[in-house]
Amino acid sequence: MLEVLKLVKRFPVRNGVFRKPAAWVHAVSDVSFSLGSRESLGLVGESGSGKTTIGRCLVRMEDPTAGKLLLDGVDLASLDEKQLKPWRRKVQYVFQDPYSALNPRMKVGACVGEGLHVHTSLKKGEILQRVEKLLQDVGLSGDAMSKYPHEFSGGQRQRIAIARALILDPELLVLDEPVSALDVSVQAQ
Repeated sequence: MLEVLKLVKRFPVRNGVFRKPAAWVHAVSDVSFSLGSRESLGLVGESGSGKTTIGRCLVRMEDPTAGKLLLDGVDLASLDEKQLKPWRRKVQYVFQDPYSALNPRMKVGACVGEGLHVHTSLKKGEILQRVEKLLQDVGLSGDAMSKYPHEFSGGQRQRIAIARALILDPELLVLDEPVSALDVSVQAQ
């Protein structure tokens, strides 16, 4: 399903009045792996080793400097934004920090259901039903829909972020330290 071939990501270190690249930070160099349907893969490495950058490249929040990102045989790295839109539904991301990942001005129901508004033609009532069920599936009550993210603990916010990623039933789910905001007893669950 997913094949990453010789992925490279470099970030420029800009200098001078014209902000030309003076040097490059090599965040990811020549990374390759494959992942089949219904398989899980964990990237392990020390802080700063490029794990988050690889995840961000997989969902195209960062454009790779070189390499291929093949999902179902299509190179996501070569698609422009318009071509990429249908693939965004198939690949979802759960951010490491639920505090900054959720819009503080949106109620949880709207935040979790936003993907359905963008990628489906479901009616508002159908979206609300799906959101409520998914929030219950991740261990939150239905009344969570009418609250704002700041009204929840870190672990509850992470559950909301996970629900937001799952709402579109993606083929590929990229999780950046998804349990780091959960307490130890909840992590075990």
